[in-house]
Amino acid sequence: MGRDDEVDAPAPDDISDSAVVDEMGLCDSPIDFMKASVLHSNLGGAGPDDGDEILIFGNVKPGVNLGITASSPYTPNSVNAQGGILRNDIKNGFGAINLASGSSVDLKFQFLDAATGEPKVMESFLFTFFDADHGMAHESREAITVTGFSSFKYSDETALDITPTATDDASLAAGAGVATFTSTMRGGKVDNPTNPLALNSLQERRTVVLMFENKADFTVSAGESGYANPQGRNIFFAGSSGMVCAEEAKCSSYVCPEGFGEKQDAEFEVCAAKPCTGADTVRCCTATPPHRAGDGGGVMGMGMGNNMGMGNNMGMGRGMGR
Repeated sequence: MGRDDEVDAPAPDDISDSAVVDEMGLCDSPIDFMKASVLHSNLGGAGPDDGDEILIFGNVKPGVNLGITASSPYTPNSVNAQGGILRNDIKNGFGAINLASGSSVDLKFQFLDAATGEPKVMESFLFTFFDADHGMAHESREAITVTGFSSFKYSDETALDITPTATDDASLAAGAGVATFTSTMRGGKVDNPTNPLALNSLQERRTVVLMFENKADFTVSAGESGYANPQGRNIFFAGSSGMVCAEEAKCSSYVCPEGFGEKQDAEFEVCAAKPCTGADTVRCCTATPPHRAGDGGGVMGMGMGNNMGMGNNMGMGRGMGR
């Protein structure tokens, strides 16, 4: 009897299976911070806005906002006047929450109807946490505990230390998954991801994507511990990611044709398709000024004759400058 019950128990959906992802349409209409904006920022009463103690990201899906509230004391970084609560924002398609080192906070992520402000049940969706790394102190760690998911995926070469509190089939099928993901690698701004759908191998190792089903909310406990000096750390998140959905190609991977140069922010611009094609030239490249014969001198004969000695001096100058 017990064996029959086990056979009949519902099996959880597995987002490691691309066929499951396609069948559920998880990448078709994802939560998207690229199109979102901050409507109100007063997480835990820390400001900078007054009023309700909530951080609201508007338009994460058409007609849907995301509200984040703290159910325990929230401490942002206060050392950097340009950081802290000002980092509770959106950048490059990522939502971010700033947290002071040596602190932790319990957060509720809740979807809200944009028109009424009431909780909005989402049938099935992906949510991803990125850049789990820590500071230079050997003992420092960044950790998040997520509760309420139905499936999760991480890199085969993950740099996360994973503590599976409730990840058995029954818990996942019931949408009651619980796990803690802890950093094991040092990191900084230079290796931060710049697009949720364009992750390099290092960034994938520090990422976990989770699926939730029939949920209006889920909870996250985040903490920064063991730091030698006070500082702030940012928790980055988005909806879908390149861990599960088709990745995008950045303009920095495109070789501009002759007569064009790479745009200054090419590493942040995304091509229309992967790989980038000639159709992306206008998006990724800028026309370089043509070289004009005789630029820099109107009287070539006199210039060459008078500057012969200067040419030798210039050569000496370059040698001495090294």
